[in-house]
Amino acid sequence: MSLRIYCIAATAILTFYSCAKQTQPASPTEEAATVETRTPTVNAIATNVAVTYTDESSFVSSLSSYGYKTPDQLSLNRVGTSSGYTAVYGFNIPSDRQVKGFKWNSGDEGTTEWRPQGITGFTWSGRNFLLVTWYGVGPTVIAGVNNQHKGVRVSLVDITNMSDITYRHILLVQNKANMTNSELYDTSNPYVQLGSYAPVTIHAGGVACYAGKIYVADTQLGIRVFDLTKFISAAGDDTENRLGQETDGTLKAFNYAYILPQTGYYKITNAKPFSCIELGEGATASDKMLWTGQYIESTSTTVPKVYGFHLNASGQIVTSPQPEVITPIDNDNTNVNGVQGVYRAGTKTFMTTTGNSSYEGSTARLVRYNDGTTAGTRYRWPHGAEDLYLESSTGYLWNLTEFETVNYGEDNRCVFAVRLSDYD
Repeated sequence: MSLRIYCIAATAILTFYSCAKQTQPASPTEEAATVETRTPTVNAIATNVAVTYTDESSFVSSLSSYGYKTPDQLSLNRVGTSSGYTAVYGFNIPSDRQVKGFKWNSGDEGTTEWRPQGITGFTWSGRNFLLVTWYGVGPTVIAGVNNQHKGVRVSLVDITNMSDITYRHILLVQNKANMTNSELYDTSNPYVQLGSYAPVTIHAGGVACYAGKIYVADTQLGIRVFDLTKFISAAGDDTENRLGQETDGTLKAFNYAYILPQTGYYKITNAKPFSCIELGEGATASDKMLWTGQYIESTSTTVPKVYGFHLNASGQIVTSPQPEVITPIDNDNTNVNGVQGVYRAGTKTFMTTTGNSSYEGSTARLVRYNDGTTAGTRYRWPHGAEDLYLESSTGYLWNLTEFETVNYGEDNRCVFAVRLSDYD
């Protein structure tokens, strides 16, 4: 493995202001919670943030004899439906702002073993894809469920034709040697661990894509990196309990037909938690950046921040320009707590938040933070909202909801798009 260490120190400061209230009145509970208002703050170069990249391409190369596949070469074995996505529990986007969306098949709508979190997208060979992360649920989330050992799966969704939505789940894996590093592997319930690779046991709260790379948010560590051209076929496993390379060379992946091996990771200090991640922009459209948000509850004394990391044309985080830090302010002049998704371009930051008071059947909101205004702007938003993804070719802002059917006695999970311009 090779290391590249980026030490980021700050000197430059840009002016950053608070933001203004809209769309729904604050409830008495929300008003009572406002004990101290925020004054306009400063947007600055990220102080004391250190970024270390570890390259694991040699591990991925060790699997090259099995052959690599690209997204268009994968068999998509499941079917989604664009019918009924607006009728799921807590969906409250006004009808004139609804663009398109879909629901998973019935098994994925209802499963308690996995919850969807991150969303991104890309085009490949003339086809339009979404990529969604799901984390394996354990008993601390749902009593009696023990699926955390499987780590993270991603859904490759072909949305080229919204009348013919197909998708496939793929298991993310990492070098088995990482199991001895507590920053990279979280020991959980038993399974049969074979050779070569192990599960990626993280929450995967967000995902982004740029220059053929996939970036998955790791809450405590930073960012895991994968390659869109390195999908690998795995053999079936009726036990659904074996992972890795068998002694005869066969690859197993808990009965998943494909794996995607980790090519490296960024360890980032003084910027966690990394609750979500998305590709956005800096001062100009050509300035591509990864933006990360922090899920911090309103009871915490920690001030939630949004961090931005500049990318070069190859999709690597660079030292110059230096990373940025933004301290967004909500519509009531307080912190933006409970951030689940973030997208930023120019002087505007869009965030999905949860844990708010109930409004129009949902405790989620979309918050827009405009640099230089006096307060943030809130919009009603579907219940269980997670990560954000801006489809630049259409101007559509994609989002997804996470909860299983049993939670509310009806489906909650859907993936949907709105026009960013309707919230701009």
